Amino acid sequence: MLDIYKVPQTPPDLYPIIYTPRSLLGISGGIKLLTQADPGTERLRLREAMKGFLDRWRELIGTDPAAVSLVNADESGALHRFTYRQSNYGFPIAGIYGEMSAVVSKDGRLMQLDDRFIPLVEMPAKPQIDLAAAKQKVVGRTFTYSDLAGREQKLQISSADEITVKKLVVLPVEKGDTIEVRLAWEVVAGSSLAWTVYIDAMSGEELRVVQNFNT
Repeated sequence: MLDIYKVPQTPPDLYPIIYTPRSLLGISGGIKLLTQADPGTERLRLREAMKGFLDRWRELIGTDPAAVSLVNADESGALHRFTYRQSNYGFPIAGIYGEMSAVVSKDGRLMQLDDRFIPLVEMPAKPQIDLAAAKQKVVGRTFTYSDLAGREQKLQISSADEITVKKLVVLPVEKGDTIEVRLAWEVVAGSSLAWTVYIDAMSGEELRVVQNFNT
């Protein structure tokens, strides 16, 4: 790719395991995607330039461009930031994966690229653990956190009324040097102090816990 765009060679900055670009570290001045002669309005030209880039380098980005949706486009000064979501799974992808952001200058240079798309793998069509069972998995769960003074505190979820099951999601789970893609229930436990718990929708295993507040 660097040869095609006449960019000096530099070691790639890739995410471990998925081997997609984490940044354009070492590429000074960005990658020129279009010329001033390209027709159309600025925003449309840049969107089309990124669309062409994704199609041309589909192996590099790690997914089929037809399964990539532009979900946000922001402009700040001389830069445009485009955010894309991967949509080739039957359920939304949770966590840090399944998203790509690109920063493009007004003159059509790709300045930054952060790509966390995951390969498409076969997934169950429906859960074996239903919504009520997923909720029950969290009843009685004790969460530990630190208060503002740094003291350890504990909070126990004593009833199902304190739990909300949000939706089914695709959850990539890092296991050594591989990623396992699981179907999971996204469960929120607590109210003013809350945690998101991911429960495997096939086995009932607790896969991940995310604290939803800062201390």
